[in-house]
Amino acid sequence: MRHAGGSAALSPPCGHQHAAAALPSLLAGLAHRATTPAAARQLQAQLLLRGLPLPARAAVALIVASPSPRHARAVFNSAVTASPDNVYLWTATIAAYARHASCSPSAAAEAIALFRLMLRLGGGGGGPRPNAFTASSVVRCCSALRGAVVEGLQVHGFLGKAGLGRSPHVGAALVDMYANIGCAADARKVFEEIPARNVVVGNTMVACYVRAGDVAAAREVFDGMAEKDPISWNTLMSGYLQQGDNLVVRELFEEMPAKNVNSWNMMISACSEEGSWADAVRVFNQMRLARFQPDAQTMAVLMSACAQLGSLSVARQVHGFLKKGYIEMNCHVLNSLIDMYAKCGSVRQAYLLFVETHLKDTVSYNVMICALAHHGYGKDALELFNEMTGEGLQPDSVTFLGVLSACVHAGLVHDGKHYFESMRINYAIEQSLDHYACMVDLYGRAGLIEEAYFLVQTMPMKPHAGVWGALLNACRKHCQVEIGKIATKELITIEPRNPGTYVLLANTLARGQQWDLVETVRQSMRGKGIEKTAGCSWVEVDSVVHEFSMGDFSHPNSDEIYRRVNGTGNLRFPGKVGIGARVSDVVELA
Repeated sequence: MRHAGGSAALSPPCGHQHAAAALPSLLAGLAHRATTPAAARQLQAQLLLRGLPLPARAAVALIVASPSPRHARAVFNSAVTASPDNVYLWTATIAAYARHASCSPSAAAEAIALFRLMLRLGGGGGGPRPNAFTASSVVRCCSALRGAVVEGLQVHGFLGKAGLGRSPHVGAALVDMYANIGCAADARKVFEEIPARNVVVGNTMVACYVRAGDVAAAREVFDGMAEKDPISWNTLMSGYLQQGDNLVVRELFEEMPAKNVNSWNMMISACSEEGSWADAVRVFNQMRLARFQPDAQTMAVLMSACAQLGSLSVARQVHGFLKKGYIEMNCHVLNSLIDMYAKCGSVRQAYLLFVETHLKDTVSYNVMICALAHHGYGKDALELFNEMTGEGLQPDSVTFLGVLSACVHAGLVHDGKHYFESMRINYAIEQSLDHYACMVDLYGRAGLIEEAYFLVQTMPMKPHAGVWGALLNACRKHCQVEIGKIATKELITIEPRNPGTYVLLANTLARGQQWDLVETVRQSMRGKGIEKTAGCSWVEVDSVVHEFSMGDFSHPNSDEIYRRVNGTGNLRFPGKVGIGARVSDVVELA
């Protein structure tokens, strides 16, 4: 037995000797299996402890799973010294930047810079050479970085020389890049040069034309595609939807062999935009029967349709559907619900939802202020505005539209002037044409026609139809014929075929007892082929909307309605005038 101070070193325990001998084989095994993020992280930990570089295979696995471009670049930097020529290492890092390029211009710029470095190192023939996947990632970054037009053209030129531009992956990226910079003709040229066009390339070209507003060209490419997927159909449908051609949207929807949630959303939007709000609810029911799960966009469009439909029973069913937890009840959804209830006539339910919304934003207050204003609760709307500013929220132009509307409906001229002036002075918000229209309406309803006309004359921008319309309506109400004639002349210049202008002028002249001029206005309407739009109103009874309009006798209970109306005292409606009605079923949610 040796003493502690002997010259011979203590030998390691037999277990440690075994571990030391097995370590190289352990690392080799880990390196071989490091194709998944978990195995790569385990290998990286072992190598970091020993100051050894990370193999390219493990680095690529980590980069592909990286949560951010910064993390991907850190892994790249730790591995590129040992594997400078590995194209997969470079490609994975550029692709990591490309995944974040759409929301981070700096990520797109870093990817382009790394690609340039890659080309410099490979210039002598011994460095990494880009492949089609490298190129498509770089092109996507040029596409996302809108100002990188020159870089995009340079990359395209390089790809042509390297023979990489004809690949479907690269071609689709190039088509998208040219679409983003508004060069549809160049995008089409790239499209035609791709020998084997797949569905992705076709979809990208269709989307390019839709973005450019050339739906006919988009349809041509769509019809020539050998293979189509739901994205192909949805993209073309969105083009027709943007043009307001809802009939074609319906036809395409019916022809689709396979639909997805976006297809149903566009169909609901098409119904809503053409005013077929009950049809929008029906399509939603069909969507659910087809076992498609609605998303946030579905519910946003549906709530908008219900708001326009004005059916409180359907609004409550939509609310009940949302309570089931299919869609996250965030601030945006709650704001839409508040707006829906208010437009369906239940300002009380709208306010209860507003109170229950814990994290209110500016839009929350805007919706509620406008709802209170339109329902005649002007002073309550102003109190809510004061609460909003007291909470530290910054009002915007929409907020002040609601505030001024509240002043209009409540007849608060002094308050309206105060808030109108405070927009620019206290909040640095420039008054828009709509704000001026509110002020003209405010003055006009109070009988201050001269003040309203002076405001119109001194506006810093050219008045639109809403401003002149508010002035003309005020002139009709307060029998200001001369100013009314001026407003009419301007309105006819802006909207020559709007029957409301002629009707307002005729009513203004009638209040001034100028009957000859009234007949002249009516003759002018007939000569121009302008017909007055029939007024209508509706009432919901037992989930059915009864719409009443002038000259329509189609309601099944029309005779009974007339008997009841004619028996209510002084109200008399001659049969030849014909206030009739028709019935519109309000479908319930399935």
